[in-house]
Amino acid sequence: MCASFVKLDSTNLVQDGYNSTWKYSFPGSAADFKDVACAVQSISMYNSEYNIDAAQFWNNSFKIEVPTAGTTSTVSVSLPDGLYSYTDITRSIQTALVNAGAYLINPSGENVFYIQLTENSVYYAAQFDFSATPTTLPTAGGTWTRPASGLYSSGGTGLPTTTRVPRIIIDNAAFGKVVGLTTGTYPSAPATVSSAQLSNTIPQIHPTSSYIVRCDLIKNEYVASGDILSAFDRGDAQVGQLISYKPSQYAWMNCHNGARTSITISIFNQNDTKVKFRDTSVSIMLLLRPKK
Repeated sequence: MCASFVKLDSTNLVQDGYNSTWKYSFPGSAADFKDVACAVQSISMYNSEYNIDAAQFWNNSFKIEVPTAGTTSTVSVSLPDGLYSYTDITRSIQTALVNAGAYLINPSGENVFYIQLTENSVYYAAQFDFSATPTTLPTAGGTWTRPASGLYSSGGTGLPTTTRVPRIIIDNAAFGKVVGLTTGTYPSAPATVSSAQLSNTIPQIHPTSSYIVRCDLIKNEYVASGDILSAFDRGDAQVGQLISYKPSQYAWMNCHNGARTSITISIFNQNDTKVKFRDTSVSIMLLLRPKK
């Protein structure tokens, strides 16, 4: 049975700021879709969806409590939208601590911080490491110095009077999902010795695990929305690499009967949230054939 195809690319992009909806208008008169089935032949696009996005996921903020002389100070961290690993988030934490002056400088001229975030693959978790902040400048290895300004500077609040560790404050449940921590403060009580905190829920470093292809042409009687055509994931594509989806078998879906002047395709994530791609390059191939 012969099949025809429709190709959509960046020229069909709907300008809504999300770069995940495309509209193909048939040239000339409308096309008749009576007793027609449709399937995805292939989808190619770049892995360009951010995992930290203030507007889309609301997961860009948290706080750090740092010990100071006789009390504590709270440092707010706001991550710019982007594609982050835990290493990237640690760098943002360090930037916030530098801006607050909550760090020391070792004899080699390196900034020393007392909190970091890493991946713990053994436990399928994220891990925050908390080190005890000293009450005086260390002497190990030579001369340590204070930052020029801020909390731990000579003119600032000063180092803690009792050795204590910083704490992470998860006051944003959406960011908590990224690192696998429920809302709260970790460690739960002020601590004087170094410690580590593993995720207490499964971390979701990327809120999107799969992509759902929806098409207004489709009559899918087995799903509530009725317009789901296909689903795929990023596969092995790293940041900026090509996502190439080519199903080994075509899933033919019935089309609405009647004449159509256009086809609109949109991509959502597994939570039915519209995806926001940064790269507009795309190639979508649809196959059309008469119903069997």
